[in-house]
Amino acid sequence: MRLSSLNCLFPGGWLLVANVVMPDNSTLPSGLAVETSYRGISKYHNNRMGITTSAMNELKAHLAFTQLRFHCNKQQVGRFHVTTVAGSAGAAVVRYFSGQIDELPLSCNSFQKMDDDSSQLAVQCDKWSFRAGKWGNRHHINDLRMYEYAAFVKGQYHWLVGSTLYCDDNRYTANNLSAGDFWKIFVR
Repeated sequence: MRLSSLNCLFPGGWLLVANVVMPDNSTLPSGLAVETSYRGISKYHNNRMGITTSAMNELKAHLAFTQLRFHCNKQQVGRFHVTTVAGSAGAAVVRYFSGQIDELPLSCNSFQKMDDDSSQLAVQCDKWSFRAGKWGNRHHINDLRMYEYAAFVKGQYHWLVGSTLYCDDNRYTANNLSAGDFWKIFVR
């Protein structure tokens, strides 16, 4: 399978590597369908696809991407929309989520907010990961690190894609789901 034949490219050359969208009936999708090969990104249309960290590493060997983009939107909560920056700080985030390093990368100055970001999470990067100012969670250095607390302020704001879906919210607002709410991760 050639990467150019996947039809997962978005404007600006972004390749979709994770896609979870709430269905019209506003019930949770039947879990994240985690793909263990980068080729699984071709299943993006099922609206519950994501690839593992090892699949990201495999993809990186075929496509020398240098940026990640995290984008989620919950109509009743808000929107988290950031991209990693060019340079060493952004590169460390890419290496971490591609499984090339296990050291949690610094959060502040490693990303830029997109114009439509309305999140509290993005403006409190110094409090991420137990107030360490880092991406990720030392308890989730595994093949699902992009989905399990990739960015969070403990007890307040979270990025979480799993049995619970957080987009700049917490356990009190986690069930505020609407049709069309989404979580997407891109590379380029």
